Amino acid sequence: MACRKFRRDENNRFKTLARLANQRLQELMEADELKKKKNRNKRKFRSKPVFEIPDDFVDWEVEYEEQQEQEQEQEQEEEYSDRKASSAKRRKSSSNNNSPTKKKKESSGEGSSSSQPPPRPLPEEFKEVIRRLAQGGKRVSEEKLVIEKGLFKTDLAKGNNRLSIPFTQVLDHTFLTDEETHFLTTRDGNNKMNFKEVTIIEPSLELEKVKLCRWDMNKANGKNTSSNYVLNGAWSNVAQRNHLEPEDVVQLWSFRIDQELHLALVKIPHNNNN
Repeated sequence: MACRKFRRDENNRFKTLARLANQRLQELMEADELKKKKNRNKRKFRSKPVFEIPDDFVDWEVEYEEQQEQEQEQEQEEEYSDRKASSAKRRKSSSNNNSPTKKKKESSGEGSSSSQPPPRPLPEEFKEVIRRLAQGGKRVSEEKLVIEKGLFKTDLAKGNNRLSIPFTQVLDHTFLTDEETHFLTTRDGNNKMNFKEVTIIEPSLELEKVKLCRWDMNKANGKNTSSNYVLNGAWSNVAQRNHLEPEDVVQLWSFRIDQELHLALVKIPHNNNN
C-alpha cells in the first residue's frame, strides 16, 4: 500500500516537473522570437536613409520613396539638359556650315562666343497680363527665365502635388532676393519649413496662388545633398486646368511688381520643343 502511494506521488511529481519545464521552454522560445523580431525591425529601419522633407512627411517609408523619385528625376533632368544642349550645338553647327556669311565672319574675326542660342522670349500675351497687373503706375522688373524643363510623371502625380525645380537646372538664381533665399531655409513656430506664396500666370493666362518651397535631401551615400525648389499648394489645379502631361516642355519665368515676386508658366508647343 505504501509502495503504491510512493509510486503515485513520484508520478505526480514527475508530471508537475515536466509541465513546469515545458512552460519554461515556451517562455524562452517566445522571448527569443521577440528579440529576433526587434532586431529585424531595427535593421530594416536603419537600412532606410533618414532625411528631411519639409512637407510634413512622417512615414519614413514614404520619405524613402520620395527621395528615390527625386534622385531619379534629377538624373532625368540632367539627361534632358544634356540632350537639349547637344541638339542646340548640332543646330548651330549645321546653321554655320550652311551660312554664306560664315567665311566672311571668320576672315574678319567676328563671331559669337556663345555655344547655345538665346532662350525663347516670354510670349507677348504673358507680357500683356503683366501690364494689366501693373496698372496704376506699379513698377515692373525685367522678366527672368528660371528654368526650362520637360515634365515628368512625378511632377504631375496628384499624390505628389509639386513641380520640382532642381538647383542644378536653375538658369538664374537671382530670381530670389538674399532675404527670400534665407527665408526658405528656415522654419516657422510649428517647426515646419517656411514657404513663400506667389501669384503665377498659368499657360491659360489665368492667375493662381502657389507655394514656393525649398527641399534639401541627403542622397543615398549620406554625404551629398540634393536641393530643389518646389511649387506646391495649388499646383495640381494648375496642372489639371492646363492639361499638362509628361514630356511637355515648360518654361518658368519670374518677374516683380513693386518688388513682389510673381511667376509665369509657359507651355512650349510640341513642334518647338527641339
